[in-house]
Parts: sequence; structure tokens; C-alpha cells
Amino acid sequence: MKKLLGALEAGGTKFRAAVVDPSTMEIERQVLVPTTSPDKTLTPIIEFFQEHTPGAVGIASFGPLIVDPDSPQYGAMGPTPKPGWTGAPLLQRIATEVGVSCEIQTDVEAAAVAEYRLGAGQGHRSVGYVTVGTGIGAAIAVDGVPFRGRDHTEMGHVPVRRIEGDSFAGRCPFHGDCLEGMACGPAIGDRWQADPVTLDTREDVWELEAKYLAQLVRVYAYSFAPDIVLFGGGVGTRPDLAARIQRAVTEDLGGYSVSHANNQQLVATAGLGEDAGLIGAALIAESLL
Repeated sequence: MKKLLGALEAGGTKFRAAVVDPSTMEIERQVLVPTTSPDKTLTPIIEFFQEHTPGAVGIASFGPLIVDPDSPQYGAMGPTPKPGWTGAPLLQRIATEVGVSCEIQTDVEAAAVAEYRLGAGQGHRSVGYVTVGTGIGAAIAVDGVPFRGRDHTEMGHVPVRRIEGDSFAGRCPFHGDCLEGMACGPAIGDRWQADPVTLDTREDVWELEAKYLAQLVRVYAYSFAPDIVLFGGGVGTRPDLAARIQRAVTEDLGGYSVSHANNQQLVATAGLGEDAGLIGAALIAESLL
């Protein structure tokens, strides 16, 4: 009998742990834990895995993460504004206390691989994935492997050209008006002084959002030349947002590109919805077995 796969999606708001059937990739059981302190968050997660004894555990985590395998802090959290989490040894603690093989990727890396394997990226060699919600994270999977250098990519923090007439200062604690500072969910709320869910019919809100996110797609196009860029997350999966971004990208590229300038299918909505990161974590566990 095949062992179940342990999957953990570690988010800034909540941690979601599950055991997944490896033959169907269906979630058998799961638990949600609010993200508070590292100890209060990780203890019930570890107890869940100890109870359900998966064959291996894959972790898809918010960042920044230390992903240099030569670092003694490999798998720990990097500098983060999340109180108490800087330096938290996420991978080491779970591997030690659960007692099975564990591996870690960023949440967007794992989601990119999941979309490549099982979602809207199927049939494409190079898949970009962007999550737009509390923050903005972005990754790219090439032939099912996340692109990574010494560190993982942090494209949510690329500088952006300010859209004419937009005087919003930005809310990134590190950079102010980077992409995340200008276009994440809380930035929308701060700019318009309203919960984004109440702005559903405001054309100006979503056209401005699309113009900022299109600048990230331009970075993708000229840096990685992906086949497709998929948008996920609470804001990113808004039904009409991908089409708005696509129109803004076409304008932003200005006709300059071998394969992207007139590609009307470059931007799309992610196919796995809220499960992309969790399924990506399960695929990490599968690779360990």
C-alpha cells in the first residue's frame, strides 16, 4: 500500500497541512492553523503529521526562505516583517519532529510546478505563476523545475513605473512603491480606502491594477520568455483580471518581442485555485518517494 503524501502550505495568514493520496492527488484529511508565533503554529501541524504518518512531507512556504543548500540555515525563514518568524527553522523542525524525509520550496515555486503538472500550465514547457493577495509572489517552472539561482526569485518586489495620476505612496515595508507595494490586496484597500471586495464594479480600480501587474508580465517576457503566465491568489483569480492584464501587456510590450508581442494567450488564470500551493507541496513529497 502506498504511503500518503504529507503536504504543508505555509502562509502568512494560515498554515494548511494535509495528507494526499498519491494516485489521485486528492486531499484525504487536512487541518488549518492560524499563523501566529512559530511554536504555536508549528506544534499542531507537527502533531497532525505524526498522527497520519505520511511517507514524506513537502513544504510550500511564504518567503523569503533560505534555499541555498550549502547554508547551515537551509530551509529557515529569511528576513520577514512577520513578527517572530525571521530565522525560524521551518524545514529542520518538521523533518526532525515528524521523522520523515522533507523538502521545501517557496509557495509560488510549488504552485508553478503544480500548474505545470496538473493545472492550466499543462502542455507548456515554461510556466510563470503569480499570486496576488496579501502580498505578491512570482516564480517560473521550466520543464517542471523551479528556476532558482543562489536564492529564489522575488519578482513581487521589482520596481514598477508609476501609472500617470497615481499618487499612492506604496505600502511595502522594504521598498515602498515596488510592485507588491503598489498592487497587492492591502495596497488596493489603502489606495481606495475600501475593502477590495466592495470595489467589484469599479472599472478604474481594476484597470489600474492590471496596468501594474502587466509590468511584471513584461519582466517575465523579456527575462524568461515563458509560454504562459498564470495568475492565482485572492486578487489574481478575479474573473476578468487576466483579460485586463493581457490587454495591458500587449500595450506595454509595444510590439517588441519575437513571440510575445501578439500572443493573446500569454496571460491566463491559474487552474488549481486555492489548492495550487498545497498540491505543489504534495508533489515535492512525491519526489522524495
